[in-house]
Amino acid sequence: MSDTGLPPIERWWPHLDVARKHEILADLEAPLSSATLEAVFRLNGEFQAAEARDIRLSDAEKSYIRTQVESVD
Repeated sequence: MSDTGLPPIERWWPHLDVARKHEILADLEAPLSSATLEAVFRLNGEFQAAEARDIRLSDAEKSYIRTQVESVD
């Protein structure tokens, strides 16, 4: 788990569905929605219902996402 309470981003970001990725990319500073949290935990074999929590991405997680969406020359 990261300091945000999320599983390591390398385990879930590549497998997250496009709609959830777009939701996150729309505002990297916003708290993750309950639906996105459930998808993240489900991808990691955790089938708990996501509580209404104010979970935001860490700076390292945001940096990881930015590098994954950059175009490669």
